[in-house]
Amino acid sequence: MEPKKVTQLDLRIVVSVFICCAVATAFQALNVKFPVGEMRLDVIQMMTACISCLLCCQDSVATSKKAGIMRVIVTAIGGIVGIGVMALHMALGSSPWVLIPLVGLGVLATLLACKFADVPYMNARIGCITFLLVACTLNGQARMFYALFRLLSTVFGAAVVFLVTWATNGDN
Repeated sequence: MEPKKVTQLDLRIVVSVFICCAVATAFQALNVKFPVGEMRLDVIQMMTACISCLLCCQDSVATSKKAGIMRVIVTAIGGIVGIGVMALHMALGSSPWVLIPLVGLGVLATLLACKFADVPYMNARIGCITFLLVACTLNGQARMFYALFRLLSTVFGAAVVFLVTWATNGDN
């Protein structure tokens, strides 16, 4: 049995998460937020960027890039379906009872859209998480901006992973 030790991949994940946390915290300290009514949304969502790091960081630049692209695709699909469901929900009167079947249809639409995009099924489920967050976390138009900033934060996290992997890996 091999001894358990900290690997280069572990360190790349830690560095990537650290960078995302630092940038998100700096944005918050500088009050870089987007106003939506009474709310002020984070432009770089710390948790979203860090999750992107955990899911995208791989052993090589090529596999990290592929994982990052896949993550952005499923996040975009889930966000777009979520915005569509949000618009339909608002058009139908915003009743919580109307949202229930729309959520089911949205999950199905996300899974199907991911199939058409040739996304592996496990990644499609991650797209459904984005859909659910967009459709169910906030109310009204804030959901649209939440979806946009979630996508931006995902792209940011994937880009950080790519750069950290490129800078620390011998295959670049």
